[in-house]
Amino acid sequence: MNSSIAISSNEKKERLFETWQLYLLITVITVIISFAFQKFIMTRDVYYALYGKQMEDYRIDEYFNMAKRIQLWGYLVTPLFIWLRIAFVAFLIQLPLMIKYIEIPFKEIFSITAFAFLILLSADVIRFFYLYFQQTNSITAASLTYMPLALTNLLNKNNYSDMAFGFLSKINLFEFTWGYIVYRGLYKTGKIEKIDAMLITMGVWAGILILTFALGLFLRIMK
Repeated sequence: MNSSIAISSNEKKERLFETWQLYLLITVITVIISFAFQKFIMTRDVYYALYGKQMEDYRIDEYFNMAKRIQLWGYLVTPLFIWLRIAFVAFLIQLPLMIKYIEIPFKEIFSITAFAFLILLSADVIRFFYLYFQQTNSITAASLTYMPLALTNLLNKNNYSDMAFGFLSKINLFEFTWGYIVYRGLYKTGKIEKIDAMLITMGVWAGILILTFALGLFLRIMK
C-alpha cells in the first residue's frame, strides 16, 4: 500500500499541469493569438493591400467589418472548438489501442494530446511576430500562410501547386515535435511498446493530414 502511494505521488510530481490547466492555458493562448492577429495584423490597411485590386473600397470595408463580427463570435466558441479538436485527435489515438485491447484512459490520452497541442500553438505565436515586424504593404496572401521552420521556406512556391505546397509545409519542426511528444507520452504510460507508439503516432498524423486536405479539396470543389 505504501508503494502504491509512492508511485502515485511520483506520477503527480512528473505531471507539470493538470488536464484542465492545460486546456485552460491552450484556450487563453488561442484567444490572445486570435485577438492579436485581428488587432495588429489583419488591419483595414492590410485588407486594402490584399483585396484592393479585386474589390471596390466599400466592399473591402464591408468584408473587414464582417470579419470583425465573426471574430467576436469566434471568441465565444473557441473553448468548444479546442475541446473538440483535442478530443478528436485523442479518439484517433485511442481507436487503434481499443482494437489491440490496450487500455489507456481517454483522459490520459487527452492530456498527452493537449500538451502536444501547445507546440502547434507556438508556431502561431512565431508566425504572429514574423508578420508583426513586416510592413503593411509587404503582407501578402502567401506571407499569411508562412510556416516557421518548415521545408517550404527553402522551396520556390511557384514550382508547386497549392495542395503540394500545403502538404510540404506540414514537414516542419513543430509537427515533428508534436509527434515526439505524443509518441513519448504513449510509451511512458507503460502499456505500449515503442514501435507501437511510433506507428500509432505516425498513423494518426498521416490520417489528420489526409482528412485536412480532403476537406480542403471538397471545399474548393464546392466553390
